[in-house]
Amino acid sequence: MIYHGVFNKKVPLNYRIIERRNLNYERRLKFIGGVLFLAFLLILIKTGWLQIIQGERFFYLSQASRLRLVPLPNPRGLILDRKGEVLADNTASFSVAVVPENISDPDRLLSRLKEVFPSMDVEACKKKIKRAQNPFRPVILREKVELSKVIYLLEREEDFSSAVILTQPVRNYPQGDLLGNLLGYLGEVNKKELRALSGLGVEAGDLVGKTGIERMYNSYLQGEKGGRQVEVDVYGRALKIISQRDPQPGDTLYLTIDLEMQKIAREEMGKRKGVVLIANPQTGQILTLVSLPSFDPNLFSRGISEKEWNEISSHPGNPLENRAIRGEYPPGSTFKIVVATAALEEKKIFPESTYYCPGYYKVGNRVFKCWKEGGHGKVDLEAALVHSCDVYFYQLGLKVGTEDIIRYARLFGLGKPTGVDFPMEKRGFLPTPSWKKKTYKESWYPGDTANLSIGQGYILVTPVQMLTLVNAVANGGYLVKPYLVERIVDVRGNLVYQKTPEREKIPVSSSTLNFLCRALKGVVEKGTGWRAKNKVVNIAGKTGTVEIEGSENPHNWFIGYAPTDNPTLSIVVLVENREEEISIAPQIAGKIFSRIFSRA
Repeated sequence: MIYHGVFNKKVPLNYRIIERRNLNYERRLKFIGGVLFLAFLLILIKTGWLQIIQGERFFYLSQASRLRLVPLPNPRGLILDRKGEVLADNTASFSVAVVPENISDPDRLLSRLKEVFPSMDVEACKKKIKRAQNPFRPVILREKVELSKVIYLLEREEDFSSAVILTQPVRNYPQGDLLGNLLGYLGEVNKKELRALSGLGVEAGDLVGKTGIERMYNSYLQGEKGGRQVEVDVYGRALKIISQRDPQPGDTLYLTIDLEMQKIAREEMGKRKGVVLIANPQTGQILTLVSLPSFDPNLFSRGISEKEWNEISSHPGNPLENRAIRGEYPPGSTFKIVVATAALEEKKIFPESTYYCPGYYKVGNRVFKCWKEGGHGKVDLEAALVHSCDVYFYQLGLKVGTEDIIRYARLFGLGKPTGVDFPMEKRGFLPTPSWKKKTYKESWYPGDTANLSIGQGYILVTPVQMLTLVNAVANGGYLVKPYLVERIVDVRGNLVYQKTPEREKIPVSSSTLNFLCRALKGVVEKGTGWRAKNKVVNIAGKTGTVEIEGSENPHNWFIGYAPTDNPTLSIVVLVENREEEISIAPQIAGKIFSRIFSRA
């Protein structure tokens, strides 16, 4: 109640002030407690989120920081000829690579590597590392490294601790340019290919077949990559192997190609541009495929330079193109086989029907000449084929008509893909009146039919289509699908694939086929194909010459088969822009067959 102070004065006690002070103190305590509680709650939530929601992610990140998956490259499958001769295999090669995650100072590392490899493009390497999709996967900076430089890097491991040495299989083509545009070449997968092949285990940076057999059968040849899981220290150095999956080599392809025949055909073609195809007319097996000019696919395997690429890609002969399957040409007089068949089957004429050839024939206001200036005189159908009389076929084609000529061309496999197992086959072209009207806004004239009748004008064929055509004459009227791969076996020798020949009978009478065989035999014995004649084997065939607008040098064809009584081989020879005055294609065919049949 009363306080007796020093001054002996009474001072009353103010309870309201005390209560107010107590209340403020309690509020402060509550506020501080709320803040602490809220902070604790946030920490608790964050901890729970890290451990429960993101726990798995951080677990894998922690594992990734101490584990590395080292890819183990697999050897690509072999490509062999029909007898087991090696056409494509693999050799070992060293590469220098880096794992992006392990590089602490990329500028220093690349600078040191530049000292070892003076030609290395540092900026390009930086971009390559930056573009890496997987920071733990090695990025190859230098391929085909010499053994001496590998030893140098290994001896100075501390200076190049972020670099790794990889041993990789490199594609090798022992035959060089002999089969370049048949086998094709390898290149790094692009974005479009990656989308198409991602389901087959192909990843960015992998090499895939770009053209030819390498592309067509890439899924068989590529095999499966292996991998090794390695525990590493903080510097990225391997401590021990945790697990490993061995790589699986690709399958082995046995082609239908006969390497010895291929060499003979190539030698006889010399430096000419063109094509040689040799096949089994009964089955469609392609035994020889020469397309010239060619290229050496080893250029791509060992790393083609810009200069080399420019030389190949800008070459006027287009060596990267497979002319046998993707080249399109007018067939010239070889097409007279089709016109003669249409005429006989449609009963427009008989073999003994004759026309007179004075060396020219007038169609409307145009004069169409025969190749023989003085003419052939009075000739029947067989003589017209044997001596390739143009005037006879102008008249015959006009009598048969465009519609039937095109229909029989299709029966022989022209104007559509043959189905040969090679990428991006061309289909050729068979012109029609409706096509001309739509394309050129012009009518189809009788002169167009006359031109078509001797294989000139708008018509285009591929050499492999002409092979299919001559096969049908040789085998008794069967359209056989040509093919290049006979069988595929895996690394254990198990059969993965075996080709079964595909044959389709065409509706042409045996009397017409027998007549054609007799006429084609006469072409070599006493007609335009006489240069194919030799002392080893009897050959039947048909020649063709194609005048090229804007060029003085025509293309020269020969299609045929041997022996004449029981054909076992068919042949197509096309010489582009023939430089010789003579018809060289039958001579080449005769020399090739003479050498092949003399081996037996």
